[in-house]
Amino acid sequence: MRLHAYVLAGDPAWISQSIGSYYGIVEKIVVSYAADGRSWAGFPLSVDESLERMRAADPDGKMVFVPGDHSDADRPVMTVETEQRQAALDAASEEADWVVQLDTDEILSSPEVFLAQLREADRRAADALAFPMRNFYARTPSGEFLEHCGRFWTTQAGYPGPVVVRAGTRLSLSRQSAGSPVHRVDVSPRNTDPAHPFGTPVHAVIPEDDAIIHMSWVRTEEQMAEKRIVSGYAPERDWDRDLGRWRRRTAHPLGTVLGAPFARNPFGRFRITRLPEFADVEP
Repeated sequence: MRLHAYVLAGDPAWISQSIGSYYGIVEKIVVSYAADGRSWAGFPLSVDESLERMRAADPDGKMVFVPGDHSDADRPVMTVETEQRQAALDAASEEADWVVQLDTDEILSSPEVFLAQLREADRRAADALAFPMRNFYARTPSGEFLEHCGRFWTTQAGYPGPVVVRAGTRLSLSRQSAGSPVHRVDVSPRNTDPAHPFGTPVHAVIPEDDAIIHMSWVRTEEQMAEKRIVSGYAPERDWDRDLGRWRRRTAHPLGTVLGAPFARNPFGRFRITRLPEFADVEP
Protein backbone atom coordinates (compact mmCIF):
# COMPACT_ATOMS: atom_id res chain seq x y z
CA MET A 1 0.00 0.00 0.00
CA ARG A 2 1.28 3.46 -0.91
CA LEU A 3 0.68 5.57 2.19
CA HIS A 4 0.83 9.37 2.22
CA ALA A 5 -0.25 11.90 4.86
CA TYR A 6 -1.33 15.50 5.19
CA VAL A 7 -1.06 17.90 8.11
CA LEU A 8 -2.27 21.43 8.77
CA ALA A 9 0.39 23.84 10.06
CA GLY A 10 -0.71 26.09 12.89
CA ASP A 11 -0.51 24.19 16.18
CA PRO A 12 3.20 23.75 17.03
CA ALA A 13 2.89 22.22 20.52
CA TRP A 14 3.41 18.52 19.70
CA ILE A 15 4.52 18.57 16.05
CA SER A 16 7.84 16.76 16.52
CA GLN A 17 6.32 13.90 18.51
CA SER A 18 3.30 13.58 16.20
CA ILE A 19 5.11 13.54 12.85
CA GLY A 20 7.94 11.46 14.26
CA SER A 21 5.47 8.76 15.31
CA TYR A 22 4.41 7.95 11.72
CA TYR A 23 7.22 9.45 9.63
CA GLY A 24 8.73 6.03 8.94
CA ILE A 25 5.56 4.48 7.50
CA VAL A 26 4.57 7.17 4.95
CA GLU A 27 6.20 8.14 1.65
CA LYS A 28 5.03 11.76 1.47
CA ILE A 29 3.58 14.38 3.83
CA VAL A 30 1.65 17.32 2.41
CA VAL A 31 1.89 20.34 4.73
CA SER A 32 -1.01 22.75 4.18
CA TYR A 33 -0.73 26.21 5.69
CA ALA A 34 -2.26 29.67 5.47
CA ALA A 35 0.03 31.94 3.47
CA ASP A 36 -1.16 34.96 5.47
CA GLY A 37 -0.57 33.25 8.82
CA ARG A 38 -4.24 33.54 9.76
CA SER A 39 -6.66 31.02 11.26
CA TRP A 40 -9.89 29.89 9.61
CA ALA A 41 -11.70 32.77 11.36
CA GLY A 42 -8.99 35.33 10.53
CA PHE A 43 -6.97 35.43 13.75
CA PRO A 44 -3.14 35.29 13.97
CA LEU A 45 -1.89 31.69 13.99
CA SER A 46 1.51 30.19 14.89
CA VAL A 47 2.24 29.16 11.30
CA ASP A 48 5.91 30.17 11.16
CA GLU A 49 6.80 28.26 14.33
CA SER A 50 4.85 25.24 13.08
CA LEU A 51 6.68 25.25 9.73
CA GLU A 52 10.04 25.58 11.47
CA ARG A 53 9.33 22.55 13.65
CA MET A 54 8.04 20.56 10.67
CA ARG A 55 11.18 21.22 8.62
CA ALA A 56 13.28 20.09 11.57
CA ALA A 57 11.25 16.85 11.69
CA ASP A 58 11.84 16.03 8.00
CA PRO A 59 15.35 14.54 7.64
CA ASP A 60 14.45 12.58 4.48
CA GLY A 61 12.71 15.40 2.60
CA LYS A 62 9.28 13.75 2.56
CA MET A 63 7.35 17.00 3.10
CA VAL A 64 5.71 19.07 0.38
CA PHE A 65 4.73 22.56 1.59
CA VAL A 66 1.53 23.95 0.09
CA PRO A 67 0.50 27.52 1.01
CA GLY A 68 -3.04 28.67 0.42
CA ASP A 69 -5.84 31.05 1.36
CA HIS A 70 -7.53 29.33 4.30
CA SER A 71 -9.07 32.23 6.19
CA ASP A 72 -12.57 33.64 5.85
CA ALA A 73 -14.19 35.39 8.80
CA ASP A 74 -17.51 35.65 6.97
CA ARG A 75 -18.15 31.89 6.75
CA PRO A 76 -18.53 29.11 9.36
CA VAL A 77 -15.17 28.03 10.73
CA MET A 78 -15.84 24.33 10.13
CA THR A 79 -16.65 24.99 6.49
CA VAL A 80 -13.33 26.75 5.93
CA GLU A 81 -11.50 23.99 7.83
CA THR A 82 -13.11 21.29 5.70
CA GLU A 83 -12.09 23.08 2.51
CA GLN A 84 -8.46 23.28 3.67
CA ARG A 85 -8.45 19.63 4.63
CA GLN A 86 -9.99 18.63 1.30
CA ALA A 87 -7.35 20.56 -0.65
CA ALA A 88 -4.59 18.93 1.41
CA LEU A 89 -6.16 15.49 1.04
CA ASP A 90 -6.44 15.94 -2.73
CA ALA A 91 -2.75 16.84 -2.95
CA ALA A 92 -1.74 13.92 -0.73
CA SER A 93 -3.91 11.51 -2.77
CA GLU A 94 -1.70 11.78 -5.84
CA GLU A 95 -0.03 8.37 -6.43
CA ALA A 96 -1.28 7.11 -3.05
CA ASP A 97 -3.63 4.32 -2.00
CA TRP A 98 -4.39 5.67 1.48
CA VAL A 99 -3.89 9.03 3.21
CA VAL A 100 -3.22 9.53 6.92
CA GLN A 101 -5.02 12.55 8.40
CA LEU A 102 -3.62 13.03 11.89
CA ASP A 103 -3.53 16.42 13.57
CA THR A 104 -0.23 17.63 14.96
CA ASP A 105 -1.19 16.89 18.59
CA GLU A 106 -2.02 13.23 17.84
CA ILE A 107 0.71 10.64 18.31
CA LEU A 108 0.85 7.01 17.16
CA SER A 109 1.73 4.70 20.03
CA SER A 110 2.24 1.63 17.84
CA PRO A 111 2.77 2.11 14.09
CA GLU A 112 2.84 -1.69 13.66
CA VAL A 113 -0.65 -2.14 15.15
CA PHE A 114 -1.87 0.87 13.19
CA LEU A 115 -0.62 -0.62 9.91
CA ALA A 116 -2.09 -4.02 10.75
CA GLN A 117 -5.53 -2.48 11.19
CA LEU A 118 -5.13 -0.46 7.98
CA ARG A 119 -4.39 -3.70 6.11
CA GLU A 120 -7.51 -5.19 7.66
CA ALA A 121 -9.53 -2.16 6.54
CA ASP A 122 -8.17 -2.68 3.04
CA ARG A 123 -9.01 -6.39 3.13
CA ARG A 124 -12.58 -5.60 4.23
CA ALA A 125 -12.95 -3.11 1.36
CA ALA A 126 -13.56 -0.27 3.83
CA ASP A 127 -12.89 3.29 2.71
CA ALA A 128 -11.75 4.63 6.08
CA LEU A 129 -10.08 3.55 9.31
CA ALA A 130 -11.52 4.79 12.62
CA PHE A 131 -8.78 4.18 15.18
CA PRO A 132 -9.23 4.93 18.91
CA MET A 133 -7.67 7.98 20.53
CA ARG A 134 -7.05 8.48 24.22
CA ASN A 135 -7.68 12.14 25.00
CA PHE A 136 -5.33 13.88 27.41
CA TYR A 137 -6.37 17.07 29.16
CA ALA A 138 -3.54 18.48 31.25
CA ARG A 139 -0.15 17.82 32.81
CA THR A 140 -0.42 17.63 36.61
CA PRO A 141 2.07 19.32 38.99
CA SER A 142 3.65 15.87 39.59
CA GLY A 143 4.33 15.41 35.87
CA GLU A 144 1.56 12.89 35.24
CA PHE A 145 -1.50 13.60 33.11
CA LEU A 146 -5.24 13.95 33.43
CA GLU A 147 -6.90 11.70 30.85
CA HIS A 148 -10.59 11.58 29.92
CA CYS A 149 -12.07 8.28 31.10
CA GLY A 150 -15.27 6.35 31.78
CA ARG A 151 -17.40 6.63 34.92
CA PHE A 152 -15.22 4.22 36.92
CA TRP A 153 -11.87 5.27 35.45
CA THR A 154 -12.10 2.90 32.48
CA THR A 155 -10.49 3.73 29.15
CA GLN A 156 -12.58 6.02 26.96
CA ALA A 157 -11.78 6.29 23.26
CA GLY A 158 -12.47 9.28 21.06
CA TYR A 159 -13.07 9.49 17.30
CA PRO A 160 -12.84 13.00 15.81
CA GLY A 161 -12.95 11.36 12.39
CA PRO A 162 -11.25 8.58 10.43
CA VAL A 163 -7.48 8.82 10.78
CA VAL A 164 -6.84 7.17 7.41
CA VAL A 165 -8.99 7.41 4.27
CA ARG A 166 -8.65 6.08 0.75
CA ALA A 167 -6.99 8.42 -1.72
CA GLY A 168 -9.58 10.58 -3.44
CA THR A 169 -12.05 10.57 -0.54
CA ARG A 170 -14.49 13.49 -0.33
CA LEU A 171 -14.79 14.98 3.15
CA SER A 172 -18.18 16.06 4.46
CA LEU A 173 -17.14 17.96 7.62
CA SER A 174 -13.64 18.31 9.01
CA ARG A 175 -12.16 14.78 8.80
CA GLN A 176 -15.50 13.04 8.40
CA SER A 177 -16.37 11.24 5.17
CA ALA A 178 -20.11 10.68 5.17
CA GLY A 179 -21.35 7.38 3.81
CA SER A 180 -17.96 5.71 3.54
CA PRO A 181 -17.66 2.12 4.86
CA VAL A 182 -15.47 2.35 7.97
CA HIS A 183 -13.30 -0.25 9.69
CA ARG A 184 -13.76 0.73 13.34
CA VAL A 185 -11.26 -0.23 16.03
CA ASP A 186 -11.76 0.21 19.78
CA VAL A 187 -10.08 -0.77 23.04
CA SER A 188 -13.09 -2.90 24.04
CA PRO A 189 -15.48 -5.22 22.19
CA ARG A 190 -18.20 -2.65 22.94
CA ASN A 191 -18.02 1.00 21.94
CA THR A 192 -16.28 3.13 24.59
CA ASP A 193 -16.95 6.55 23.07
CA PRO A 194 -19.82 8.41 24.76
CA ALA A 195 -20.28 10.50 21.61
CA HIS A 196 -21.42 7.38 19.72
CA PRO A 197 -24.46 5.18 20.46
CA PHE A 198 -23.84 2.24 22.76
CA GLY A 199 -24.40 -0.29 19.98
CA THR A 200 -21.97 1.27 17.49
CA PRO A 201 -20.17 -1.65 15.77
CA VAL A 202 -16.61 -2.52 16.75
CA HIS A 203 -14.76 -4.54 14.11
CA ALA A 204 -11.45 -5.04 15.95
CA VAL A 205 -10.07 -4.60 19.46
CA ILE A 206 -6.57 -3.44 20.39
CA PRO A 207 -4.84 -2.94 23.77
CA GLU A 208 -5.33 0.56 25.18
CA ASP A 209 -1.56 1.14 25.09
CA ASP A 210 -1.70 0.92 21.28
CA ALA A 211 -4.32 3.66 20.90
CA ILE A 212 -3.41 7.07 19.49
CA ILE A 213 -2.36 9.58 22.15
CA HIS A 214 -4.21 12.87 21.67
CA MET A 215 -2.53 15.67 23.64
CA SER A 216 -5.66 17.74 23.20
CA TRP A 217 -5.47 20.31 26.00
CA VAL A 218 -1.94 19.56 27.20
CA ARG A 219 -0.71 23.09 26.58
CA THR A 220 1.00 26.01 28.21
CA GLU A 221 -1.11 28.99 29.30
CA GLU A 222 0.07 30.89 26.22
CA GLN A 223 -0.89 28.05 23.89
CA MET A 224 -4.30 27.72 25.52
CA ALA A 225 -4.88 31.42 25.01
CA GLU A 226 -4.28 30.90 21.29
CA LYS A 227 -6.39 27.75 21.19
CA ARG A 228 -9.43 29.60 22.54
CA ILE A 229 -9.26 31.93 19.53
CA VAL A 230 -8.30 29.64 16.64
CA SER A 231 -10.03 26.38 17.55
CA GLY A 232 -12.64 25.17 15.10
CA TYR A 233 -15.00 24.88 18.06
CA ALA A 234 -14.20 28.32 19.47
CA PRO A 235 -17.59 29.90 18.65
CA GLU A 236 -19.43 27.09 20.46
CA ARG A 237 -17.56 27.20 23.78
CA ASP A 238 -17.65 29.33 26.89
CA TRP A 239 -13.86 29.61 27.02
CA ASP A 240 -13.69 31.66 30.22
CA ARG A 241 -15.56 28.88 32.00
CA ASP A 242 -13.60 26.08 30.30
CA LEU A 243 -10.19 27.62 30.97
CA GLY A 244 -11.14 28.21 34.59
CA ARG A 245 -12.02 24.53 34.94
CA TRP A 246 -8.81 23.55 33.16
CA ARG A 247 -6.72 25.53 35.64
CA ARG A 248 -8.58 24.17 38.69
CA ARG A 249 -8.42 20.55 37.51
CA THR A 250 -4.73 20.88 36.70
CA ALA A 251 -3.97 22.33 40.13
CA HIS A 252 -6.13 19.77 42.00
CA PRO A 253 -5.85 16.49 40.05
CA LEU A 254 -6.74 14.15 42.93
CA GLY A 255 -10.04 15.87 43.62
CA THR A 256 -10.75 15.89 39.89
CA VAL A 257 -10.15 12.15 39.63
CA LEU A 258 -12.21 11.28 42.70
CA GLY A 259 -15.18 13.10 41.20
CA ALA A 260 -15.34 10.90 38.08
CA PRO A 261 -18.17 8.59 39.25
CA PHE A 262 -20.35 11.60 40.07
CA ALA A 263 -19.77 13.67 36.94
CA ARG A 264 -22.94 13.96 34.86
CA ASN A 265 -21.06 15.03 31.75
CA PRO A 266 -19.29 11.95 30.32
CA PHE A 267 -16.53 14.26 29.06
CA GLY A 268 -15.95 15.62 32.57
CA ARG A 269 -14.47 12.40 33.99
CA PHE A 270 -10.74 12.00 34.44
CA ARG A 271 -8.08 9.61 35.65
CA ILE A 272 -4.36 10.12 36.26
CA THR A 273 -2.05 8.49 33.70
CA ARG A 274 1.70 8.29 33.22
CA LEU A 275 2.89 8.54 29.62
CA PRO A 276 6.14 7.50 27.86
CA GLU A 277 9.27 9.63 27.94
CA PHE A 278 8.30 11.74 24.91
CA ALA A 279 5.70 13.50 27.05
CA ASP A 280 8.37 14.78 29.43
CA VAL A 281 9.25 17.33 26.76
CA GLU A 282 7.53 20.66 27.18
CA PRO A 283 5.16 21.48 24.26
